[in-house]
Amino acid sequence: MTNEDLLKLMQDALGFASIGLVRYKLNGEIVFIDQNALKIFEIEDLFPSPEYVIGKKVSDIQKYVLPPGLIRRKISEDGYVKAFEYPLETLKGKRKWFLHYSYLVWDEKTKENCIQVILQDITELKETKIHLEWAINRFQAIANSANGVALIGFDTNKNIVLWNTYAEYLYGLNHSEVSKLDDLSDCLTKDQINQLHSLLDKIFQGETIKDPIIWSIKNKKEGKEKRISFTITPVHGENSIKESLSIQIDITGEYLQRKEREALQAHLEQVRKLESIGTLAAGIAHEFNNILMGILGNAELILLYGENLPQKLKDYIQQIRNSTQRAAKLTRDLLTYAGKEKEPLHIVDFNDLVRHSIDLLIPNVNSNISVSLNIPNNIPSIEGAPNLLTQMVIQIFNNAVESLPEHGGNIKVEVGKTHLSEEDLRKLIYSDNATPGEYVYLSITDTGTGIKAEHLPKIFDPFFSTKFLGRGLGLSTVAATVRNHRGAIKVQTEEGKGTTFTVYLPVLKAKTETEKEADKGTILIIDDELEIQKLLFKALSKKGFKILQASNGTEGLELLNNYKGKIDLVILDILMPGISGTKVLAEINAKYPELPVLIISGYTEENLEEAISHLKYWDFMMKPFSLGEISGKIKEFFEKKKSK
Repeated sequence: MTNEDLLKLMQDALGFASIGLVRYKLNGEIVFIDQNALKIFEIEDLFPSPEYVIGKKVSDIQKYVLPPGLIRRKISEDGYVKAFEYPLETLKGKRKWFLHYSYLVWDEKTKENCIQVILQDITELKETKIHLEWAINRFQAIANSANGVALIGFDTNKNIVLWNTYAEYLYGLNHSEVSKLDDLSDCLTKDQINQLHSLLDKIFQGETIKDPIIWSIKNKKEGKEKRISFTITPVHGENSIKESLSIQIDITGEYLQRKEREALQAHLEQVRKLESIGTLAAGIAHEFNNILMGILGNAELILLYGENLPQKLKDYIQQIRNSTQRAAKLTRDLLTYAGKEKEPLHIVDFNDLVRHSIDLLIPNVNSNISVSLNIPNNIPSIEGAPNLLTQMVIQIFNNAVESLPEHGGNIKVEVGKTHLSEEDLRKLIYSDNATPGEYVYLSITDTGTGIKAEHLPKIFDPFFSTKFLGRGLGLSTVAATVRNHRGAIKVQTEEGKGTTFTVYLPVLKAKTETEKEADKGTILIIDDELEIQKLLFKALSKKGFKILQASNGTEGLELLNNYKGKIDLVILDILMPGISGTKVLAEINAKYPELPVLIISGYTEENLEEAISHLKYWDFMMKPFSLGEISGKIKEFFEKKKSK
C-alpha cells in the first residue's frame, strides 16, 4: 500500500467518524484544514476545496456561541485542550456540538507555533444525551409531584436509585440519607428488612408479587407510626430486569378511620348491652327490693317482738338481715354498673376522699404488705358522687391487696393532676364520655402476680374474678363509676411483676361569663329518636344550657305546661308517634305564641308551610345537620331574644 493509499484510507476513516483537522496561528489565521472539517463546518458549498480557506480567520467559518478566544486562552494556560465539549453555530445558522482536542505544534511552513485542532462532530450524540436528561428530569418531576404516592427504586444490588419527595415525607428520611435497603432500618423492623430483601430477590428472579402488602412503619423525623400499602414491580432493561420499583401509599388515615369505626361499633354494642342490662336491672331491682324489704322487715319484726327467743335463733335471724343487706347492695351495684343508680353530685376534695378511704383500709392490711402514699396538697376539686367514688377507691385498693402473694408485697397509692388530649383519651378505656382537658388521677400500683393476657379484656365484666367468688360485681362498678363521671381508665400490667390501675376524673371547671349567661337558657327537646336526644343533650348541656327532654308529643306538651314561662326554646321533630309535631306546633301557637321553635325534620320546609304559618319566632333545619350548625341557630335565637 502506497503512502497515497494510506493517506486516503486515513482520511476516509476520519470522515466516517466525523473527525476533522484544522491548524491555525495564535491570531486565529487558518494554515491548514482538511475536507472533513469543511463538511463538519458545513462550508463545502462556500469553499470548493480546503485551499480556499487558507488565510481565513477561524471566525470566518463559524459563529461563536462561547466567548471568542476561549480555546486559545486554555492552550496558553495548560499547553493543550483535551476532550472539551463545546457548541458553535455554522454559517447557515445550525447549532452543532464538537468534541475538541488541541495542542501547540511547530509549523514548518510558517516557522511559528500554531494550534493543531482535532475535532469530532458529536451533535447527534449530544442531542440524544440532552433528550435523555430531559426525560430523566421529566420523570423525576412526575415522581416528585406524585402526591400521596412514594416511589422507591432498587437496582440489582439493592441500592436505592429512586427516592421521591413523598418517600422523604413518608419515612422522614432525605434522599441523601438512603443509598441502600439497609439504610431503612430506622423505619422498618429487622423482620421487614429481611422480608424486603427476599421480595426483591424474587422480583429480580422474574417472579411477580400480585397482592399489595400492608406494613406499619416508623417515620424517623416524627417518631410516629405510619400504615402503608405497597407493591413491587420489575423494571426491564435489555434482555433482563435491571431495577425494581416499589409503589407505596400512605393508608394511615384510612386505617385509623377503620379502627375508629370498629371502636365506635364496639362502643355502640357496649351501650346497647348496658341499656339492656339497665332495663333488666331496673325491673329486677324494683321487684327484688320489694322482696328484700319483706324479708328484712319481717326479720326485724321477729327480733323486735321475739325478746324471749333463744339466742341461737336470734343469731340466725341476724344472719338473714345481713344477707338481705348484702343482696340490697348487690342490687345497687348492678344499677350503678348499668347507669341507673343516680346519686346527687357534690364538689369533692379528691385528696381528702382518697386519703380518708385508704386510712379506713390500712388497719385491715396484713403487716407484710407495705403501703406508700403520694398525695400532694395542690390537687383541684372534682364534681362527683362521694359514695360511688369512695367505693371505687376501695374496690381498686382491695383488688391490689388480693393480687399480692402470701408473703406480701408493696402497694403504692398516688394522686396527681394532668392534661389529657383527644389523642391521649383514645388510648384509654371507658373514655367515651370524656373530653380533652384537665384531670385528676388516682394510680394504685401493686407488686402482685399481674393479669394474664387472656383475662385482661374481662376484668371489668360483672362478677369476673380469678381469686374469690361472692365478691359482687367487682371492678365493673369501677368502670361504671368512671364512665358516669366522664372519666377514663388505664391498666398497665405484667405477669409476675404487678399491675397499675389509673383512673382519670375531670377537674371541676369554673364557669366563664358566657356559660353563666347561658345558664339562664332552658331548651326543651322533643324528638322520638333517642340517639338524637343524646347527641343534643351532650352538646348543648356542655355549653351551659339546661335541657329538658321528651320522646313524644304528649310528654312534650306536659313539660311545656309544667315549665310554663321557664322554657326559652323548643327543638321539635315533626314526625313522631302519637301526638305529631304538627299538633304540638298548633298547641304552642295557641298557648305560647312568643315561644321560639326550631323545627328539625327530614321533611322540607315547604312540606311544613301550613304548620308554621302562624308561628311568630321559628326556624327550620333539615336533617341531617352538624352540632356546629344547630349551635349556631340556637345562638341566633338567644341573641334575638336579648335584642328585644
